[in-house]
Amino acid sequence: MTDRHMRIRELTERLQQSWPAKFVQRFIAYDILALAAALSFYTLLSLAPLVVMLLWLTTSLYPAAQGEFFHQIGLLVGPQVEQTARLIVANAEERPGTGSLAASLGAIALLVGASMVFGQLQVALNRVFRSDAARLGGMLAWLRKRLLSFGMALGVGFLLVVSMAAQAALAIMLRWLPDLMPVLAELVSFLLYTVVFSLIYRLLPDRPVSRRRALLGGAMTSALFMVGRWAIGLYLGQSTLGNAYGPAGGLVVMLVWLYYCAVVFLVGALITAMLDEHARVKRRLADEYAAGDAPEPAAPADPAATSHAPTA
Repeated sequence: MTDRHMRIRELTERLQQSWPAKFVQRFIAYDILALAAALSFYTLLSLAPLVVMLLWLTTSLYPAAQGEFFHQIGLLVGPQVEQTARLIVANAEERPGTGSLAASLGAIALLVGASMVFGQLQVALNRVFRSDAARLGGMLAWLRKRLLSFGMALGVGFLLVVSMAAQAALAIMLRWLPDLMPVLAELVSFLLYTVVFSLIYRLLPDRPVSRRRALLGGAMTSALFMVGRWAIGLYLGQSTLGNAYGPAGGLVVMLVWLYYCAVVFLVGALITAMLDEHARVKRRLADEYAAGDAPEPAAPADPAATSHAPTA
């Protein structure tokens, strides 16, 4: 009986030290679902300036992108959210004062609002990646974070333009093979998501993350996102969630979609953090083992003893 209890105890300890168990423990300890809720709320607040800024950037670099931009939103989330995005842009375009001081201040406010979501992303990632916030105080660190957030917002817009241009080029090249177009479009989307997630995991946390781990985590998050995108899209398409809220249905559907995306993003960040920490531990143990096996340097000869030695 004692041996059986010992085996059960040993098995339980091994299970608690396993990678899935540690993942669940940290998922609960960091309260990932609450972090995702806060992140989706900040994203919703930043949505209007973010959509306007991305649309301005895409149409500046790729004039035919406005219709494709809304079309991609409709394919991704649904027609209700597409209509909400069109309404946001229409309201922004109806405001007068282009070229005035008010318009300049509005553009600055647009950039600040669009970067809010990336600032909240950084806060969430610092918690997941166990970053040391004590060494990051001061105005320079705050400005660095804001500039990095601006850069990430512009980078996402640039990658969106690249994605649309690539899909347009594929449509032209494969017009004789239309059956391959959906497959290659999904491949382009996967690569785009991988690049975006990898850059975020690599650049936004306040502690360094290796390129290999960031790329691996970005690819895993991209795969989870694309699989879940199909599932949540099917759910939102079949459910009456949006209809139950009347005119605000598009906003509710968008909030559900943003919450799901935030959960997937933070799960991928947690996987990336654990992979990176595991690699760091292995590297440190290997360095300690190599240092322990190295021969100790010989003690230098005492010059005083050498000078006083008797001569033959």
